[in-house]
Amino acid sequence: MSAHFPEGIKEFLAVVENHSFSKAAEELNISRARMSQIISRLEKEMGVQLLYRSTRSLSLSPAGETFYQLSRQGVDQLEHAMLSAQNAHSSIRGQIRINSVGGLFGEEILAPLLIQFMKDNPQIEIELSFSSTRENLIESQYDLVVRMGMLSNSNLIGRKLTSYRNYLVASPAYIKVAAKLNSPKDLLEHSLINGSVKKWSFTHINVEGKYELPIHGTLKCSNGHVVKRATVDGMGISRQPAYYVEDDIQSGRLIRLLPDWQLSNSDVTLLYPQSRNISLRVKALVHYLMEAFSMGADKFS
Repeated sequence: MSAHFPEGIKEFLAVVENHSFSKAAEELNISRARMSQIISRLEKEMGVQLLYRSTRSLSLSPAGETFYQLSRQGVDQLEHAMLSAQNAHSSIRGQIRINSVGGLFGEEILAPLLIQFMKDNPQIEIELSFSSTRENLIESQYDLVVRMGMLSNSNLIGRKLTSYRNYLVASPAYIKVAAKLNSPKDLLEHSLINGSVKKWSFTHINVEGKYELPIHGTLKCSNGHVVKRATVDGMGISRQPAYYVEDDIQSGRLIRLLPDWQLSNSDVTLLYPQSRNISLRVKALVHYLMEAFSMGADKFS
């Protein structure tokens, strides 16, 4: 017996990924009222509330979160099957321009995947930029942008590639001479080394609530290699992605601080324009990256 799939899944995915009924309706070229009607009918047919709505906010219910993840996965697999069938009859070719966060992620995780994609598709050309400025994807004509951390409101489609833990670390030499550290507020008495993140958000593993610390680093640099080097050399305390420092923590070159306080994770998101006319080569790369990360390409996460 085949399952009955309700209508409205495409519209539901669009609402979630645009964080807005109006933007989703515009993307699918229907009215906002029609979009709301379709989602309401989907919820009624399924017998469960998928979205919490108010005049100012839109969020997924627990059931909606599960439904979104599984629906997104199913649609991705279907699109991947269609792309595979298309590629069997017409090889993809042409240039793809990408702007990405750099550092160890860009150099050691993303770049090898792009190189492998080019090996698999010899007629593809890739222009990869690691500029740290917040590029306007439409104006700069990049096909894809890869970002880490919080994203500003955007008219772009965002697809989460992975998420990395962050650690608070310092060298043994720094800890030996520094003031005692018991909670995040004690960091105000320390030398801090910071990249582009202006606030460090902490959550205690046993106590509810968050603590946000505005950062005024004695050294500020958006290059992760520089921040890590300064930390290892005893210049102060820094917030580092786990994949940057796990080996250093194990070797004793760095010490993880405040283990009972968890820093918020850093999501890595793939962004591209809301357009029905995205080229086959860009679609193929998006699906390749999504699949690679789902299979563990982000081995440091």
